[in-house]
Amino acid sequence: MKILFHISDLSKWPLLQANINNILKEDSSLDVSVVANSEAVKIFVDHNNQLLDNVNYFVCANALRANNIEHSALIKNAKVTSSGVYKVALLQNEGYLYIKP
Repeated sequence: MKILFHISDLSKWPLLQANINNILKEDSSLDVSVVANSEAVKIFVDHNNQLLDNVNYFVCANALRANNIEHSALIKNAKVTSSGVYKVALLQNEGYLYIKP
């Protein structure tokens, strides 16, 4: 099963992390991706955040520009995608189930 978590609100980050941890406890073989846009891209410049190695994290380039964040400032494992909402659509088209905490 493929799961897509979409986050745009900074305040939802702790909930999103808990959701991911809980779903991976149920089945560690799940294919999990996170797409961040809007203000949530700010999460990925905090080098104290621990991203899971078995989760794909995509950060919207449009939101990075809007928030004056350089790609080089992102933490390890964060991948830049040109448009977060387009990435959401692409992943859903690939069969990912959509969850927005």
